[in-house]
Amino acid sequence: MGTDTARERPAPNRDTAVPDSYAIYVDDRGVDVWQYRVDLEEPGGAWRFVETHDAESDLRVSLDLATLTPPSESGYWVYSSTYDCETDCK
Repeated sequence: MGTDTARERPAPNRDTAVPDSYAIYVDDRGVDVWQYRVDLEEPGGAWRFVETHDAESDLRVSLDLATLTPPSESGYWVYSSTYDCETDCK
């Protein structure tokens, strides 16, 4: 699993999404993962932070039905219906 660092994490810029879908932010520092959840606390749904993976991790990610946003100077977003990862893959 990734590490939780003190760096600032950008939040997903979509107000709504499919429940249980993911938003993955990628930049030169690493990967931040968010999940859109509908629950008793947020019956209308909200993005919840899941985990961070440092850039030094040998990260392998599996996504389904993913949509890539155009990259900016700081990074880019990938929105996906699923998310599965492994670190330190050889």
